[in-house]
Amino acid sequence: MSIEKVKVLSVTFEDGEEILSNLKKALAESSVEKCRITTVEGKISDFDINVFVAGEFNERHVGEEYRLASVHGVFEEKGNLGYNGSLTVSLAGEGHKVVGGDLLKGKAAGEVTIKAEVIKFK
Repeated sequence: MSIEKVKVLSVTFEDGEEILSNLKKALAESSVEKCRITTVEGKISDFDINVFVAGEFNERHVGEEYRLASVHGVFEEKGNLGYNGSLTVSLAGEGHKVVGGDLLKGKAAGEVTIKAEVIKFK
């Protein structure tokens, strides 16, 4: 049997805060070199997402609020280049609308909490 102890970083965004840039900022402030995004709670709005349709990726803008149903991704610091990584999300909107793909930008609609398993600190 093996037991792995992990550190969990929890980042909470307030209404209107941009998610990706502030997530990268929180990782830097917490001296995280590499992490795996594990969970998310909350809603986003005014977001751009890269969706896969008919064999190709297409950027789509959505202004409405969508609930973050699931998220995953890995972020790793690349020296002077900052953090490289992406958030792949599944989103649920009103009237059974569903969208998923790589989040390019988006704002918290209310409070949003993202948790990450820290793989390596600086």
